[in-house]
Amino acid sequence: MEKERARALAREGRRRLTEEEGREKSRLAVRRLLPLLEGEQTVFCYASLPRETGTEELLAALWARGVQVGLPRVQGQEMAFYQVTSLEDLEPGAMGIREPRSHCRELSCPTAPVITPGLAFDRTGGRAGYGGGYYDRFFAREGNHPAIGLCFAFQVMGEEIALSPHDRPVDRIVTEERVYDCAKARRKEG
Repeated sequence: MEKERARALAREGRRRLTEEEGREKSRLAVRRLLPLLEGEQTVFCYASLPRETGTEELLAALWARGVQVGLPRVQGQEMAFYQVTSLEDLEPGAMGIREPRSHCRELSCPTAPVITPGLAFDRTGGRAGYGGGYYDRFFAREGNHPAIGLCFAFQVMGEEIALSPHDRPVDRIVTEERVYDCAKARRKEG
C-alpha cells in the first residue's frame, strides 16, 4: 500500500471518531503502553494533536513515576528532545504542535524508548508519518532507541505500507486493542 493511501484511510477513520470515543480509546491504549515502560528512567514522547491518540494521561503517569520525559522541539529540518515536567512547559511550535519552551534543557539518552506518532502503521512496523521526515532523521542519527508507535486500531493497516529506504520501522505498535511486536514479525518474515 502506498503511503498516501494509508494516510487517507487513517485520516478518514479519524474524521469518524467522536471526541468521547477518542478519549476512551486513548485511555485504553495508554493502559496497554504503560507496562512496556516499566523501569524506564527516561522516555521520549510527543504532545498529541486533536484526533491523535492522546498522550496527556501517559505523560501524567510517567511524571507520577518519576520518569524523566522528553518531548521534541523542531530546529530547522531536525528535532531534538527536551525535558518537560508539566504541560506548562509547552508552547505552540512548528506546525502548531506543542513543543518544550526555551527554558527546557535538551535530553541525551541514546536508549530511551521513543513513543512515535504516525498517521498509519502496518503490522511489521511500517509507518506513514505526516510527511516531514523528522522522526526518520532523528532515528538515522540516533538508531539505538526502541521506537513504539501509539495509535488507534484503525490506523494499523491490513497490508504493508511501501517504505522508502530511509524510513525507520517501529519496534512495537500499541493501540486500544492490542500490542504488536513488529520486530518479531519482521524476523519471521526475514
